[in-house]
Amino acid sequence: MSTRVSKKMITSFESLNASGAILMINAFDPQIPTTKIFLEAIHQNGLPHVVIGNKIDLVNAEELAELEKELTCSVLPMSLLTNENTQGLKELIKNLFPENSRISVLGIFNTGKTSLIAHLTGRQLKISNMPGTTLEFEEYEWENRVLIDSIGQLIDVNRPFMVGYDFTDLDQPDQMFEHALRLEAEGILSSIRSAKAGFLGALELLADCIDNGGKIVVTGAGASALVAEEIAGQFYETGVTCLPVTNNLSQANPVSFAKGTAEEEGGLSRYVVSFMNPGDVLIGISASGGTGFVYEAMRLARKKGAKTIAITENRHTPLGEHSDVIIKSSAKPEGPSSTRVQTAHLCMGHALVCTLAAMRGLTGEDSINFMMPERIATKKMGIK
Repeated sequence: MSTRVSKKMITSFESLNASGAILMINAFDPQIPTTKIFLEAIHQNGLPHVVIGNKIDLVNAEELAELEKELTCSVLPMSLLTNENTQGLKELIKNLFPENSRISVLGIFNTGKTSLIAHLTGRQLKISNMPGTTLEFEEYEWENRVLIDSIGQLIDVNRPFMVGYDFTDLDQPDQMFEHALRLEAEGILSSIRSAKAGFLGALELLADCIDNGGKIVVTGAGASALVAEEIAGQFYETGVTCLPVTNNLSQANPVSFAKGTAEEEGGLSRYVVSFMNPGDVLIGISASGGTGFVYEAMRLARKKGAKTIAITENRHTPLGEHSDVIIKSSAKPEGPSSTRVQTAHLCMGHALVCTLAAMRGLTGEDSINFMMPERIATKKMGIK
């Protein structure tokens, strides 16, 4: 995997003529597997570099130490929002990178790459917590150096079928099958630690909701909509009504899955929340954390007095901002498709439903009774 990304980054370095790198990490949501690949590529290209842990105002010393341990490198703690530890930053970078250096500012989205460049140059740049704000390489002159803002997506579109799996060097279907399943399993297992605290918090919210006669609504777009519908079905098999309201609208499902139909439709957000009352719980599922109608529905649900649970790969996003509890997966890196993330989220949903059922004392016989047909007499065909 490091070879795949290194080759992509080598191409970028060659085309940009980069001679140094600044690796930005969101200390609050560091995305360790992907960050390690950035580090590997930097090392393989022999670039002088510095690693900055941004958003340090959101973590404690123990979390920072754990981050450095996992990355096996020093991380410069900093908050570009509160200016914590930013004094002397300009001199540090000037000392590390001589004049005429071309410095590539790397990292996944929401790490503060553009914020760093704005801080150094004093320019007013477009900055937000929305994934994908920077969509192309941008160059900025600074102190006889060039700062290169980069895109926070790690893929090589020139590789064979770089959608969810990297099948490079695999030419047999049986090899591809085994490789795909192993990657899916790794995505689930790597999410255990990051998801556990949020999972327990979500259990508490959902149990309170059920005990107090509230209802559960679940929403998502595309692949996340399928996860939402599966969770709702599993809930019904345990005697709990969970209403799925998504953008997967019958025949439009394949288009919605691939292209995100109606993700910007605010009316869909209002429709989702129209089913909700104070004390209800809305579960919002979004791999990116930036699906428009989903995070807007979460905002409106909280405004209405409901509780919100996010299932996502990225917690420092609009979705996370409007969530009472976040269940965070750690299933990436992969290509533009969210195959492993979707699998991890589905497993988290199953775990939520089954754990709640066990906590409520549900037996196998009870569950079977919820699945049995319930036939009633109805009119004969053709009679109005």
